[in-house]
Amino acid sequence: MKIPYISLVSAVILSIGISSCGQNKASQQSASNKTEPTAETIRVLTYNIHHANPPEKEGTIDLKSIAEVIRESKADLVAIQELDSVTERSQRNFQLKSLADELDMNFHFFSAIPFQGGAYGVGILSRFPISEPQKIALPEATDKNAEDRILGILKIKLPSEKNIYFGTTHWDVSHQENRELQAKATNEAVRQLDGPIIIGGDFNAKTDSKPMNLLRQVFTDASKEFAPTIPTENPNRRIDHILYHPGNLFKLQDEEVMMTPLSQVASDHLPFWVDLVVLD
Repeated sequence: MKIPYISLVSAVILSIGISSCGQNKASQQSASNKTEPTAETIRVLTYNIHHANPPEKEGTIDLKSIAEVIRESKADLVAIQELDSVTERSQRNFQLKSLADELDMNFHFFSAIPFQGGAYGVGILSRFPISEPQKIALPEATDKNAEDRILGILKIKLPSEKNIYFGTTHWDVSHQENRELQAKATNEAVRQLDGPIIIGGDFNAKTDSKPMNLLRQVFTDASKEFAPTIPTENPNRRIDHILYHPGNLFKLQDEEVMMTPLSQVASDHLPFWVDLVVLD
């Protein structure tokens, strides 16, 4: 059973799919009995789900496949991009809540833009307790008609009782100048936090691009393999990333871009997870 974690303002907004959050009783308990990964290691997944529309099936919404891919990842924290919330094309389904119910996880949706009577944006799923949602608007310098972009952040209480922040974002797809501004704004936002952060997202930027180099002035890249994440068949570029700050509080243990029969058809991006050891 879900216990809502919704402020009075958010409760009003929820009815039109703009912002909402939920806590799950089971996921507030210690995860120390887990075997994959261990209590002091967290598995973090970033996944652009293409509003649960399989690219080869125009007009079809298949949220069950997205949920199954996430379940197969065994992730503790999930940064999701391209989420619909009660939109017409998704049959008025609150997609993130449906995923949270299916996976028994806590959730928070961050609206980026109003869309088809609801909203479109990014979200977070967590096996651990969540609090203190922050939505940060990211800047745009070119093409004022460009889609608004945001950074969503939550505070996470780990099984060890340590608190960290976890963020999700989806940067501008068309203009590198905007992505550079969004990298700088993300760095500045992180400097205002009172604890460490992990961030996952679709940055629409390759590993060696200027926007990602700007981001790595503050963050450490949670990858050593730099495996590509798109397209889902014969992938050749990596634009989905996980990073952390500060660099001395986490250690990369393992990583995988999921190339399974289901993950290759469920979305137009491959999911990417990492195991991070949380250091003292």
